[in-house]
Amino acid sequence: MRFIGCKTLLLDNIHDVIKKHVKDAHTFCDIFSGTGTVGRYFKQFYEVYSNDILYFSYALQKATIEVDETPQFNTLKNKLKIQDPIDYFNSLQENDIEKLPKHKRFFQNNYSPVGNRMYINDNNALRIDFARNTVEDWFKNNLIDEKEYSYLIACIVEGIPFVSNISGTYGAYHKQWDKRTYKKYELCRLPIYTNNKNNKCFNEEGVSLLKKIKGDILYIDPPYNERQYLPNYHVLETAAKYDNPKLKGVTGQREYENQKSDFCSSKTVIQAFENLISNAQFKHIILSYSTDGLMSLNDIENIMNKYAKPNSVCIYKIPYRRYKSRKQTNKEELKEILVYMEKLCI
Repeated sequence: MRFIGCKTLLLDNIHDVIKKHVKDAHTFCDIFSGTGTVGRYFKQFYEVYSNDILYFSYALQKATIEVDETPQFNTLKNKLKIQDPIDYFNSLQENDIEKLPKHKRFFQNNYSPVGNRMYINDNNALRIDFARNTVEDWFKNNLIDEKEYSYLIACIVEGIPFVSNISGTYGAYHKQWDKRTYKKYELCRLPIYTNNKNNKCFNEEGVSLLKKIKGDILYIDPPYNERQYLPNYHVLETAAKYDNPKLKGVTGQREYENQKSDFCSSKTVIQAFENLISNAQFKHIILSYSTDGLMSLNDIENIMNKYAKPNSVCIYKIPYRRYKSRKQTNKEELKEILVYMEKLCI
């Protein structure tokens, strides 16, 4: 999934920092998990805790991190004779999905040309609606359990960007149909790594969660700039919640007042970062940030040194391997930074 700040290209670098500084650890926490890329990677080494305030992110994490083996859907097989629900949804014909009542078609009624928007074409929007309604019905009728429900919701969400008429985020849609929109929408089957550990996923504000959990390694990947995440991913949030929100404006935004991040404002980011570090009950802390972020490297060092064991703060600068066409405002090369510290007196 395309996601602002996704750390796929930095996984090896993060792991190298851990191997250099951490000799014995059992738990790893990703407090701003996003698509769950980092948590899924480190699940092969540690018991993982992951968290994000966005519900669609939580759904992706829960399905691939907390759920520790691929669901079998035994009740669905026995009672409805559906051997594989993903194959079932992906093989539906148009006359099958057209049976869904029009008042249950939230995506088609709001995000497609039927609703005067062009995020998704009409047929694909209806396919999403059919799958989402059906999964809710299965869960309410005890045909799938909570883990199976979480997995199917994540598979539904994961497939949406592949047919969306957007440049990368859902802040706006194209006025002409992108070539990807002509593909048929399909649920994406998500792989699950089994580590036989008590992995846990959360849908909370970061500082509040850190007051309640503790562990060995804390990875922090906060927003870098003033772009709030929910307006850029509101369609995926609605797909995960399927809560029929009241939408506003041309782009059909959902309300997000209670999901704004203090890391996206120059007025609040410094205090937000210090609150995070001061409340962290983890021995080893690794921050991922950008040299063009709202916090300066000096701000970061000052706060981390305040709560770190003497001489434990180490900074690693990694040149970006993406966005090479991005216009720079100065001659300094844009870099991702990883900052390690060992927490003092936890």
